[in-house]
Amino acid sequence: MAEIKAFRPLRYTEKAGSIASCVCPPYDIVSDGMRKELCERSECNLIRLELPEGDDKYKEAKKLLDSFIEKGYLKKDDKDGIFIYEEEFELKGRTLVLDGLVCLCKTYDFSEGVVLPHEETLSKAKKDRFDLMTETFCNFSSVYSLFADDEGYI
Repeated sequence: MAEIKAFRPLRYTEKAGSIASCVCPPYDIVSDGMRKELCERSECNLIRLELPEGDDKYKEAKKLLDSFIEKGYLKKDDKDGIFIYEEEFELKGRTLVLDGLVCLCKTYDFSEGVVLPHEETLSKAKKDRFDLMTETFCNFSSVYSLFADDEGYI
């Protein structure tokens, strides 16, 4: 069984405005046009950090992140936590609900068979995300993992 752990996240504050104007889809499905539209929604939209632009885009993301914190748009929680969320969506006329946890997860060697990697990760995308995390010390996008819960324990 994978070991999970609480953490202290950075979260949007009321100063950032409506959370709906600040969130964005996963970076890898955002077109140039969609990025522009998201940026127009709010100066605090996460896409500005998630998919930065500029000659040195990772340093630009770090400067912007520092600015968001300085202006009070983002604030670190006072205590560690594991966060439960519920995502509701429509599919073929049915409303479905996805439940999840946001937490830290220990990494394991593939041979242990505890956490298995995605079967088709791209080197360029992995380097991009690594460079962004190295510069900002943040992971702006959750890494989704699935697990079996046949007894409905979670």
